[in-house]
Amino acid sequence: MTRREKREDAWEDDGRTIVNMNVEGMPGYRRELDGKQAVSSQDKNRPKEMLTPRETRMVMLASMKWAFLYSMGFVVILVLFILFCVKVWFA
Repeated sequence: MTRREKREDAWEDDGRTIVNMNVEGMPGYRRELDGKQAVSSQDKNRPKEMLTPRETRMVMLASMKWAFLYSMGFVVILVLFILFCVKVWFA
């Protein structure tokens, strides 16, 4: 058995639509599928995955850390620009 045959055997289609490729102007376009959502019965029966309160706090803390880091970067750039203006440009 070659590597290619192993790969083909391991692949399994679960029937979910990742991207709807029914676009007007493309070959094979079907107008009747435009308004329909491509939701399979498997997706309807699948329970929604929710974050635990601890995971939610971790995500919020991480996003606040990055927001603080970026805002401090902008503040440092602004202070350096003001110092440059006062000491060099307007002197």
